[in-house]
Amino acid sequence: MTIKEIEQQIVEEFSLFDNWMDKYQYIIDLGKSMPVIDEARKKDENLIKGCQSRVWLDCREEDGKLYFSADSDAIITKGIISLLIRVYDGHTPDEILESEIDFIDTIGLRSNLSPTRANGLVSMMKQIKLYALAFKEKQASGDKYSVEDVQKNVIRALKQVFDPEIPVNVYDLGLIYEIKVGEDKNVFIKMTMTSPTCPMAEDVVNDVNNAVSDAPGVKGVQIELTFEPEWDESRMSEEARLELGLM
Repeated sequence: MTIKEIEQQIVEEFSLFDNWMDKYQYIIDLGKSMPVIDEARKKDENLIKGCQSRVWLDCREEDGKLYFSADSDAIITKGIISLLIRVYDGHTPDEILESEIDFIDTIGLRSNLSPTRANGLVSMMKQIKLYALAFKEKQASGDKYSVEDVQKNVIRALKQVFDPEIPVNVYDLGLIYEIKVGEDKNVFIKMTMTSPTCPMAEDVVNDVNNAVSDAPGVKGVQIELTFEPEWDESRMSEEARLELGLM
């Protein structure tokens, strides 16, 4: 569906309610049913400035389209951001930047919010546009990097991710079995953990995904976790061995 078609759908849904008490309850219900942001992304850099309550908004790119997740410590605000995500989710940066949404005023939402919440709504919309602009610029800059450049940037990013139990980055620790950078600048990583029973495996994979996604020139990331062959100390670099006093 296009952004305008989604807007019209929302307008039709709100037209079923006769008063704003019922509409507020509907917004609250939408907030309760919204998938929340991953806890790893619930950090200060994802907080939206200008909101009365705390609102976290994260954005990821996949196949040229943007996907959002969010959370808030205020239930009304959570419902409002869920409406915005519904409108913008799965659209390209250009589609988001070129859109002029009007469902907010059509359903009367803006005029039925307190001044502080109305300002927060504007801040949320602004942040979504800023994400779209940033990803558009990243897509454009990706053409400036060769496959070799991206490969080097990926390795630099991996060296910023550390195993939670060993004070060595995942690259020098030998947890990265394979790195493939396609001509389209999409990156495939095959990696492992020091133990198949590692309780922090999911967190480490998420950290790797986040770090590589932010590396210059990278368009997308796919990670495969494997335990064949199992990791052993022979896979560590000389730097890692020196760091751990094994040389």
